[in-house]
Amino acid sequence: MTKKNSINAFSIVEAIVSMTIMAIILGIVFFIFSIVTERMLDYKNQNQLVNDLNRLTYSLNKDIFDNEKMHLMQDGIIFNGYSGELVSYNFTNDYILRSKETFIDTFKIKLNQTRIDSVKSNSQRKVFLKLNLSVEANERVMDLNFYKPVHANELLQSIKK
Repeated sequence: MTKKNSINAFSIVEAIVSMTIMAIILGIVFFIFSIVTERMLDYKNQNQLVNDLNRLTYSLNKDIFDNEKMHLMQDGIIFNGYSGELVSYNFTNDYILRSKETFIDTFKIKLNQTRIDSVKSNSQRKVFLKLNLSVEANERVMDLNFYKPVHANELLQSIKK
């Protein structure tokens, strides 16, 4: 009476079939992961542009109203503060750099054109300096306009000169 010693195990065919099924499942998961990752990068880049535009408009509005004078230079704008501090915006091909004392902020926005004009109100009583920035965002050209009121004492000083 011989007793056969047998051990329950998988056959080679069963192991190959299970590995093939796992390879198919991992391939599908990898493909879906790459699509989701690409969509997330597109979303992040689009949000980065919106955030940069929001930060730039906030910074310019704040600097226009917090500083006394605004001067347009060849490659930027300089704001002179009431107590002598300087804030400068330097324009490069793809970036706008804002520097104030030891802090430098970078905006990844392409600037096409910058202008400063004088504008009068409808009643002809108030005069404003209009800062116009033509920027390119999402392959569209946008105009950003900022206004700085010019006070009577500044008008008198410009007439005296």
